[in-house]
Amino acid sequence: MNKTFQALQKEFESSSSRTPEYLAFHRLFKREFTALLKSFSATEVTISKPNHFDVSGFFRDKTGQAWYFRLGDLRGFKDSLLIRTAKDFRDFTGGANQYLNLKDVDSFINGLQRMIS
Repeated sequence: MNKTFQALQKEFESSSSRTPEYLAFHRLFKREFTALLKSFSATEVTISKPNHFDVSGFFRDKTGQAWYFRLGDLRGFKDSLLIRTAKDFRDFTGGANQYLNLKDVDSFINGLQRMIS
C-alpha cells in the first residue's frame, strides 16, 4: 500500500472525465488493496470499474462476512476510507459507517486488520 499512499499525497486534476492520472491511481489501488486484503485471508474482492474520481467495492473476510468500502472523490476527500459490513455485494447501505485513516499507512493496515479479523 506504500505506493497508493504516496499517490494520495498528490493533487488530482479536476476534470469532467476520467484522467490518465486517476486511471493509473485506480489500477494501483486495486492491485495493492486486493493484495492487502488477501494477506488477511479476504476473498471475493471486487473493485468497481474506474468511475469518476472514486473507488468502491466489496470483499468477504475469513468468516464470510461481506464488507463494503469506498474511497471518495480523490480531488478533495481522500483522507479516509469508508468501510462497513454488508448483507451481500449489492448492499450499499449496510452496517454502521467506520473510517480508516489514509494519512498513515501503518495505522491504516493495522486498523483494517483489527476491523476485519
